Amino acid sequence: MFVDAYSFEFWLLMAGLLGLAIYLLHAGLRTFWRLRTILDTPTSKIQSAPQGYIELSGLARAANATVPGKLTGKPCVWYQYRIQKRQSSGRSNNWKTLEQGTAERAFALDDGTGRCLIEPEGAQVKLGRTEQWHGPHRDPSRRKANFAWLGRGERYRFTESRIQAGDPIYLLGRFETPRRGPAERERLQRELLRLWKRDPKRMAQFDTDGDGRISPAEWAQVRQDAERLAAQSEQRINQAPATSRVVDTGDSRHPFVISTHSVEDLTSRLRWQTIGLNAGFLAVAALLGAAVIERLGLG
Repeated sequence: MFVDAYSFEFWLLMAGLLGLAIYLLHAGLRTFWRLRTILDTPTSKIQSAPQGYIELSGLARAANATVPGKLTGKPCVWYQYRIQKRQSSGRSNNWKTLEQGTAERAFALDDGTGRCLIEPEGAQVKLGRTEQWHGPHRDPSRRKANFAWLGRGERYRFTESRIQAGDPIYLLGRFETPRRGPAERERLQRELLRLWKRDPKRMAQFDTDGDGRISPAEWAQVRQDAERLAAQSEQRINQAPATSRVVDTGDSRHPFVISTHSVEDLTSRLRWQTIGLNAGFLAVAALLGAAVIERLGLG
């Protein structure tokens, strides 16, 4: 159907193309900036690494002990997982995420000159060790129960990515050696509170009156327990040499990246993504400009 130059439908379409062009431009610039950050940041060694934003590479190690993968149970130093359920609407299907999460723990990096802890919260994680499977049951352990999911009925998708001991690790992040004192004790206290909030069983222990919620008085007790445990932890830490760690920068211009792919693979992918996004922007911008010129009779 012919659309008049000044019709609402035409300008709505043009607005959509403009939004797409802006998105492609922003994504292309962001990807290019990430590529330049990787190329321009020299690789440091843990033994002589400066405080601040650095690049490291080495092998993954368990900080204390390995942990079983949430879905597979396979030993690893860190994992992330997602459980999804297929939803059908007419002829279209989509996957609804029912549950997802990560290992709530740090792991270590060994580059031959020393070790440091990696606290993955907030990182852009790119892992090569990923398993995905489907099944008719919500329970991932029943992945081989039967093949009923090939037909009709409920269908679930399970995805687990892992870092295992000995996997090569490339990372960009803020390298810091914790200072002892009130600031570090407060950080430990905040970390304990964050972990407890995510643990319903733990929080239920603080619900002394059993009303199903944490009252202000009960929350004060939670904070006191966290403060006490943080102080005890700091005392133990003070008895050992300080352990450096890599954490989120909190700055989008300096991304926190953890990858089991080599730096060559990462830069190659980012180059192609940059080319594709910028080419898409130019194509959409050209289409948008041509459409407006033609409709307004300026050509």
